[in-house]
Amino acid sequence: MIKKLAGTFLFRIIALVVVKDLVESVADVFFKSGTLSTGISNVVLSNAAEFALRLSSNPIFWAGIALYLVNFFLWITLLSKVDLSIAFPMSSLTYIIVPILAIIFLGEHVAPVRWAGIFFIIAGVSLAGRGVNDNGKNRAIK
Repeated sequence: MIKKLAGTFLFRIIALVVVKDLVESVADVFFKSGTLSTGISNVVLSNAAEFALRLSSNPIFWAGIALYLVNFFLWITLLSKVDLSIAFPMSSLTYIIVPILAIIFLGEHVAPVRWAGIFFIIAGVSLAGRGVNDNGKNRAIK
């Protein structure tokens, strides 16, 4: 029974991480889309006010802010359940989700060398987030 509870808890943690990363990734795409919709491709001091005005009137930009607020509460919930040193590496799915969404919704091109770099980042993060402390004890989940 205890193993079943631990498995269910772990599944909930993983589900929370996936939902959090999806929300954050969609918010990032909304921010990029809102930025593109301003028509200003190079923000400098002389056009910053106009850029901010155009951006602030964009509903997609505000949807991104709303999703970041949701992401914040999901992150705080996750941190209440696992160590920061574990939660942060677990949240690296955005390295995969954001490029996929950028390809689909923004028409961006992701070169094979960039995918290779993403692979190495994920590999490194998975090693960093194994969940074992210096004493060899698993302490990832509280």
